[in-house]
Amino acid sequence: MSTVTYSQYLQLKQLLSLQQPLTPDDDREIHDGERLFIVVHQASETLLSQALTDLRHIEAGLCDSECSDHRANRAARVVETLESHLVLLRSSLKPEHFQLFRDRFGTASGLQSKQFHELFEITHRLAQRHAAGGVESGGIELAERELVRLRAATRSWRYTHLKLVEHMLGDQQGTGETSGVEYLRQRMDEATTEIAGGGDGSTTEPPGC
Repeated sequence: MSTVTYSQYLQLKQLLSLQQPLTPDDDREIHDGERLFIVVHQASETLLSQALTDLRHIEAGLCDSECSDHRANRAARVVETLESHLVLLRSSLKPEHFQLFRDRFGTASGLQSKQFHELFEITHRLAQRHAAGGVESGGIELAERELVRLRAATRSWRYTHLKLVEHMLGDQQGTGETSGVEYLRQRMDEATTEIAGGGDGSTTEPPGC
């Protein structure tokens, strides 16, 4: 049996060295609030990589029906978990503390998240293929209930993200130089309009503002 330890297996030494707040550590309250902000986003990107692993496998046609359903369900549950991360931030990071370190990370924004962008693109493509060919299309077999759950999870995440930004920024401009909450609300409205018109509402625009 391997003698690898828990810490070695998870590479905890490296992992726990990656949280580097830009706030000086002598301003402990703001420093630790920024650390939470970093931890939540790093954890989200890590979990997101798992959802993408599953969705890429489905999209590549490497799954039968049972495998596709299982992986789509797992991806949806990951996205649902990501939403709980937003709830954690809203309940545990004071807006006034966020404002005190916000300028330190400059124009860094969720708009730049390649993984979130890919999540929305894949979800959109799967929905389009499903609509065009039914349950099985282009080598993809995906039950309607799992696709609905995945799409619902991504839309719910967007709404919760909007409420978080609204709570933290109010009517301020986003760090990605957008109009902030108004930009996110517009993206939500466009998705809702698409659904009303018979589309899937899976806007491919990345999150963030």
